[in-house]
Amino acid sequence: MKRLLTLILVALSVLAPGIAQASDVYVVPGSEVNLVAKDGRIPVTIKNDSSESATVILHGKASSFRLEVLEDAELTIPAGSSQVAELAVRAVANGPVELEVWVEENGVEVGKRELIKVNVNYDVELFLLVSFAFAMFGLILIGSYRTVRKLRRRRNG
Repeated sequence: MKRLLTLILVALSVLAPGIAQASDVYVVPGSEVNLVAKDGRIPVTIKNDSSESATVILHGKASSFRLEVLEDAELTIPAGSSQVAELAVRAVANGPVELEVWVEENGVEVGKRELIKVNVNYDVELFLLVSFAFAMFGLILIGSYRTVRKLRRRRNG
């Protein structure tokens, strides 16, 4: 009976390598993130509670078309510490998005997947730049008008 159970467990581990393994390396749950540019990086904290350093790859998948994950992040985490990885993303449209993140070590998913809520406002950056440009233009016009008026008063008076 023990041999049969062992054989079944070995067969399952060979046939299902994509199933997350219990590990001391995991993604730390994070808070909500605001993305206010077209391109950005989402910070994700990864913790390594083992006694050896671990080289992992951070993967991400957006729940909506509004956010596109550009590339995965690879990093080495020293033993007994945590490190922040940055997932490169591109905003496509405004709105809330759930970003599912997970880590792989040696091609095997470790730890459990975490969801990060991202509020995408990719056109805020452009709006702020245009508003700043209009404000500066207005200040230059007011300053020029006051200077010209002051010079005319001196010449006439």
